[in-house]
Amino acid sequence: MRKILFGVFLFFLLCTAVSFAQEKPREIFLERAEKISYDSKNEVFTASGNVIIVQGENRIECQDLTFDLKLNRGTFRGGIRVTRKETEIRALTMEGDFDAELYTFSGGVELRKTREKNGETSVILWKAETLSYNGKNEEAWSEGSVVITWKEVLLQANRAHYFPKDETRNEEERVVLEGNVVITEKEREIEVARAVYFLDTEVLEAEGIARAKFIIKEKE
Repeated sequence: MRKILFGVFLFFLLCTAVSFAQEKPREIFLERAEKISYDSKNEVFTASGNVIIVQGENRIECQDLTFDLKLNRGTFRGGIRVTRKETEIRALTMEGDFDAELYTFSGGVELRKTREKNGETSVILWKAETLSYNGKNEEAWSEGSVVITWKEVLLQANRAHYFPKDETRNEEERVVLEGNVVITEKEREIEVARAVYFLDTEVLEAEGIARAKFIIKEKE
């Protein structure tokens, strides 16, 4: 136990030294791990066993990791759970470039984003085998059997790209879908080649329509 505590203490000292050596502070906080190892020559550390680290806005849980302090990049494996503000991402593996804030997830990926709009709370659930995430603007994209659910809408496609609202560019929050796109909402279903779904207005724009079905309810 004393060896583990000393190792963690040494690890914190090393991380602090790295952060002060850079123009822009880069700090990593290890909250929990059963075992750690640090290569001082190459400035690489590994941790395993119920690992929790915090870096910037990211709180990352995993089974083991390898982190390069010079490059500020890490590889995370086993039961990945990343939480940052209103977003949570789960996967089997994760590659992270923490300077660029670009993260790649693979293996049963699930992104869950809580969305607040006009006092209403809703959840976007995104499932895919791979997912790339930009932490600077929360942009996300996937390829290969993407399924997104939000409210009563089900979106399926080969590729999906989420763009957050950008007032400086006058761009709305939206999801761009491509390849065998199927949108289902209540009794309505549409199959298209490409679609853009605007979340604020809940408006769909589609191209290459293959099939569409709209059920008209009878007036009571």
